[in-house]
Amino acid sequence: MRPLRNQTHFYKNIYFPLLVIYLLFTVSLGFIGFEFLNEQYMQKLKLLSNITGAVLSENPSMEDTLIDAIQDTEWHYLTDGFATLSQYGYRESLSMYEDALYRDSLKSFLFLVLLFFILSFLIITICFILFDKKRKWQEQKLLTLLDHCLSDDYSFLEQRKNIDIIFNEAFTDTLLKLGNKLMLKSQLLAEERDNTKSLVTDISHQLKTPVSALKNCLSLSMEADSPQERDALLERCALQLTKLESLLEALINISRLETSMITLHQEKTALADILLDAVNTVYVKALQKNISVEVLTDSEDQDESSADSLTLSLDRKWTVEALANILDNAIKYSPSGSTITVRLSKLFSYVRIEIEDAGIGIPKNEYNKVFQRFYRGQHPTVQQSEGSGVGLYLSRKIIEEEGGSITVKPAVKQGSIFVVQFPLPYVN
Repeated sequence: MRPLRNQTHFYKNIYFPLLVIYLLFTVSLGFIGFEFLNEQYMQKLKLLSNITGAVLSENPSMEDTLIDAIQDTEWHYLTDGFATLSQYGYRESLSMYEDALYRDSLKSFLFLVLLFFILSFLIITICFILFDKKRKWQEQKLLTLLDHCLSDDYSFLEQRKNIDIIFNEAFTDTLLKLGNKLMLKSQLLAEERDNTKSLVTDISHQLKTPVSALKNCLSLSMEADSPQERDALLERCALQLTKLESLLEALINISRLETSMITLHQEKTALADILLDAVNTVYVKALQKNISVEVLTDSEDQDESSADSLTLSLDRKWTVEALANILDNAIKYSPSGSTITVRLSKLFSYVRIEIEDAGIGIPKNEYNKVFQRFYRGQHPTVQQSEGSGVGLYLSRKIIEEEGGSITVKPAVKQGSIFVVQFPLPYVN
């Protein structure tokens, strides 16, 4: 594309000179017309003066009669005058062009009028051609940009400074904004399409194992040699069904969150209620492994930073789900008899929740990977334990949707510390 300024200057360099020439010529023609009329008036005045002088030089007594005839607006002497002048070729129907006194001046004036007409016609024709050319150019540019948008080719936005003005700057800027919005929507659609494909692939892979195990258990139970063996296999089938149900529920939640089918309703909620619900959710699992869960406040002023006094704008149900997933992960990989500590801190602009366990820990190179969908660590304990790798991913999605963040770091002695931060409400 040609640079924007070159295209603008191209038309300015043509329109302005034509306009200046036209205005100068119009002014010149008006001045010349005025001079022509003034010349005729002077000629008439000279003629009357000459006639008056000639008559009065021969007959001074005719002065009153002559002045009266000059000032007579009803033309009382007109018939007699033409009768006398007709003897010398001055008839009543004599045209200006036949009079040698006016012929040259009239020729010059008519020539200028003709020249003005021709010049006006040329200027109007050139302007029409230029405007038509510009209109076609604008239409072509507009169609080209629209074709690019229809083809999902938004490379022209990268050369925004070199795009020519179409119609006007406001229209061009609006068109570029529209193109940018369409590009973002196209990128979002492409991402959603890729995410859908990835999600379908991951779901297929995740469902394959429990479905296959369930199928094998059912097949074996049908061929069991004794009722005891069949009951044992059916128990395994029930266990696989429970795992499958849990996995499907997690997958459904993930798919709904990613497709915005689930909307978080953030309302003012006491942080104490959320932490209590989260701990109660995993209480049975913790009790089965003899693991205790402690909630501490990390502040000198207990009254101001305690969970009881903190009210945040959160979705209670989904925030409990996110924190419970983190606690469940800590219980799963912590040894029996250990303690999981939930540490709460109120800082200047946000609330910090640290969930520390005494488990196997997470390698540094997996700090970001553990929050990815379906990712499971490389540690043998992780590989051997049951799980789908969706809990921490779901927690991250929920927390980030609420404007918070989640990270992980190593514990001082052993295990990991998951750090969750939520912004405090703005206070004037």
